[in-house]
Formats: sequence, structure tokens, C-alpha cells
Amino acid sequence: MYIVPLTGLQNIESVKSIAAPSEPVKSSASLPFGDMLREAMESFSEAQKASELDAYSLVTGDISDLHTLTINSAIQQASLEMTVQLASRAVSAYKEVLQMSI
Repeated sequence: MYIVPLTGLQNIESVKSIAAPSEPVKSSASLPFGDMLREAMESFSEAQKASELDAYSLVTGDISDLHTLTINSAIQQASLEMTVQLASRAVSAYKEVLQMSI
């Protein structure tokens, strides 16, 4: 087995010379939590519809590529897990706010 040597890597000085942007870049962290949760629910709904359509196509025998069904099913599962995590974190944050003493 031949291991290719690492050559042509830039040194750290060339990376440091890049000027920092003058304005701060807005990140997705400024997105309100309600909008983020709504977007996650919509994403889950779309993924669920695609997964159900693929399952129906599989049952009727109209599916042409099985890998698309598997990919859509994995996307639906991941979006479900993300939505559940967002909801549980929202409930957890709400409970912590209620336990704060004023």
C-alpha cells in the first residue's frame, strides 16, 4: 500500500494574512426560535409526505429505484429526531425559566 505524502500545504502565516471582515456577519443564531421550530416542523412534514409516497409506490410495485426510498426514509427519520430534540429543548428551557428566582 502506497501512502501519498502531504505536500503543498500552506503554512499558517498565509491564513493569518487574510483580513477580517469589517462588518459582523449575521448568523442563523439570530433566527427566532419559533421560526426555527416552525421550519423544522415543515421540513418534517415534507419528509414524511415523501416517505409515505415512496412506501405507497413500493407496495404497489411502481418503485424504480430502491435507494431513493431508503434515502427519503432516512431523511424523514432524521427530521423527526431533530424536531423531537427541538421540542424537548424548548420544554426544558421553559422549565428552567420557570424555576428562576426573581
